[in-house]
Amino acid sequence: MPITFEIDHGAQRVMVTATGDIRIEDMVALVTKLAELRAFAYAQRFDARGAAIVMTAEETRRIVPLVARLRDEHGQSRTAFIADSDVSFGMARMYATLSADTDSGFMVYRSIEEGDAWLGWLRVQSEQRVR
Repeated sequence: MPITFEIDHGAQRVMVTATGDIRIEDMVALVTKLAELRAFAYAQRFDARGAAIVMTAEETRRIVPLVARLRDEHGQSRTAFIADSDVSFGMARMYATLSADTDSGFMVYRSIEEGDAWLGWLRVQSEQRVR
């Protein structure tokens, strides 16, 4: 499977790493497994840098109701999808647009740092030191 993940139940975080070609079957397997492991409502970083989403627009539309049902059952959370290729970034943005009403915590970023900051995983300095 081109998608692996690590769950931190204590911090309620999921770190997903994708490699190679990502198909709809891989995405369905991921969300189903996370729901089964009671980690679907955890904050999630999906690192797709170097991976290629090879789903069609229709396949992307088909996953929206599945995720909506799982969000209803397990709760909302934030997902930071990190993509460095234009195609993967665009497909993830299309999913974000299609699922805006049911998976509003899904955002797409180009860097791990941006995604982690949005997830609240990075410490943000509130003031600068002035010398």
